[in-house]
Amino acid sequence: MRSLSCRKSNAVRLRAAALLIAALALAACATLHRPQISVTQLQRDAVRLNTADATLRDSLLARLVRRAERRGDRTLDILLLSGGGQNGAFGTGFLRGWFSRADEPMPRFDLVSGVSTGALQAPYVLLGTKAALDTVSALYARAATTIAPTLDWWFWLRRTGGLVNTERFDRTLERTIDGRFREELRAAFADDRQLVFSTTDYDLGIGRVWSLGDELDSTPAGLLRARTLLKGATAIPGIFPPVVVDNHLHGDGGIIENVLPVLGFADYQELGRRLAAKGLGNITVRVWVVMNIWTHAQPRVIAASSRGEISNRSTSVLFYAHQPSTLHALQLLSRAVQEQVPGVNLEVRIAELPSAESLSPGADKLFEQRFMQRLDSIGFAKARSASPWDRITSAYQRPNAPPQ
Repeated sequence: MRSLSCRKSNAVRLRAAALLIAALALAACATLHRPQISVTQLQRDAVRLNTADATLRDSLLARLVRRAERRGDRTLDILLLSGGGQNGAFGTGFLRGWFSRADEPMPRFDLVSGVSTGALQAPYVLLGTKAALDTVSALYARAATTIAPTLDWWFWLRRTGGLVNTERFDRTLERTIDGRFREELRAAFADDRQLVFSTTDYDLGIGRVWSLGDELDSTPAGLLRARTLLKGATAIPGIFPPVVVDNHLHGDGGIIENVLPVLGFADYQELGRRLAAKGLGNITVRVWVVMNIWTHAQPRVIAASSRGEISNRSTSVLFYAHQPSTLHALQLLSRAVQEQVPGVNLEVRIAELPSAESLSPGADKLFEQRFMQRLDSIGFAKARSASPWDRITSAYQRPNAPPQ
């Protein structure tokens, strides 16, 4: 009997050891690795990246001038798509509704920028066809069940920098950002229409701007790099694993800013000079903003004695209070360009996801199908309404809830 008991005990220990070895092997395979890098190297990289950013901006301006020449209507249209996670369903609904209008239809954009979920929408919106907009809407419609990452129960062991398994999301990127889609986009890029999006470089502590037209070349490596960058652009910190690009760690662009304005005041000054040199004066640049994220935090009763609740609430309010400030900055930029840049008139129009929706069931989930369907319907109806564009509410006021 003692011999049988010992054999059983040994078998249990062997199985436990085998499970431990398997778990350690799993962790070793899944852990996010990259070559070593020093702060000195990061400082050298920063100098190089500043030069690359200046080159990108020069290219953006050159292409916008060529677009103005091609169009011949003294107008340029720029679309800014914000971050917002599952709230991107509002944006897809709004864009479909806007496209369907007989009066004031959606223009064919010369430049589209996207942050986080907006970066995923941007390629379809740049194409700007009904088929492309229906496709991205369908992707959001089934996101909760077939695309959204699932909880990685081994996150404590895998050490990927996140909590979720992104295999479903990775497969979706591989299936949608394919060779055929690339060729459609490259036709738009050849016409000097542009798409840029952002990531956050964790190592340097800065935002990075990427031009999809420059990254998505005709090689398999170009497809892989584009997918990797888009995955990094949407990697919500602490939830999605970050990605390694050129030996730098990258995550969601919304950490820096949830709207990517692309051009600053100095850029518009340079644009004005280049347009004038081509004999192009009195150009109207129309900047359209679709906010996939509410601009004010959810109303919530906070326990006066709870340091944890107060700390968490402070972080949340800090994040959301930044949104109206960003939009007000765009409006101030518009005024400055109109007053101080000869030959350029900058107009800004903004469509916001109603902040009252933060109280709707499912709003606090990562991906919730019914809530996303609701936002799609709200966005569609708003774009079709008599007043699709909003007046920005200060961070010191709450916006009124829309009528039901």
